[in-house]
Amino acid sequence: MKIARILTLVVMITLVGGVIGAALEISPLWGMAVLALGALLPRPTGALCVSLVDLVRPAISNPGAGGGIKSEIILIHNDDINWNAFPDRTATGEVVTDIPLKAGKYMHRFYVTQDVIEPSEKKLKGGNNDCGGYEIQLKGFTPGWNNAILSWIALYGYSFKGLLILQNCTDGKRYVIGEPCNPVYVDDIQSVWGVDASKDKGHNFVFGSKQSKPIGIYTGTIKYDPTSASW
Repeated sequence: MKIARILTLVVMITLVGGVIGAALEISPLWGMAVLALGALLPRPTGALCVSLVDLVRPAISNPGAGGGIKSEIILIHNDDINWNAFPDRTATGEVVTDIPLKAGKYMHRFYVTQDVIEPSEKKLKGGNNDCGGYEIQLKGFTPGWNNAILSWIALYGYSFKGLLILQNCTDGKRYVIGEPCNPVYVDDIQSVWGVDASKDKGHNFVFGSKQSKPIGIYTGTIKYDPTSASW
């Protein structure tokens, strides 16, 4: 079988090489040489090629039941992160070591009403099947028009870049959004006044990220400011 394949390849190279040579008005040997070299060179397997694994039914009951209750958002400013020491993800997609912070810098709580936290993720299509990325959004509502939230919007509303950790206090899981060179940003803010007692008064935030990898699981520690009363 191998001999038959080799003979077929030789015949194809001879025929196609002759056509190429005639079209370019060069010796058919040049065309044959190029085709032979291309056939012998190793073919790339692709940067994203990994072994396929099974995805089985989760062992826990009702694994998709509500995720918004008892969750909170933690933000890390881009300038506070030591990106040179940022950990690589493991093969399973987790960020397993601590996110390195610069000296004297900390993570910060960002208050939103728990039952409105809504993360979403979709695959971005690239020019071919070997490229693309992930577009991730996280929506949340911060009630009120107090000084603290208005100051945050004025200072960081359209300039914040960094990482976002979604902490689910119920199951102890933490999810990280953002990566080196592809940080989280404030995609949108919609402030609503609340025209009567049945309407909410506050600010709808949408954090976004377009990144090479999907949402990861963060297993490191939360480094908070010990002088902050919010913890």
